[in-house]
Amino acid sequence: MFKKMNKQVVFNSVLALIFLYLSFKIDWIFIVGSVVLMYINQRMLFKGRLPKKK
Repeated sequence: MFKKMNKQVVFNSVLALIFLYLSFKIDWIFIVGSVVLMYINQRMLFKGRLPKKK
């Protein structure tokens, strides 16, 4: 049912959620770390799935 989970992606996702929490509780600048981690996760998840440009 579940595919094999990428541990790095799960770790980055949890860390992004922590940064998101900190952005609401402490300072808005923590949202930058969250956005960067989400971008890295997206690159890791879609690596090799997108058709290569010729």
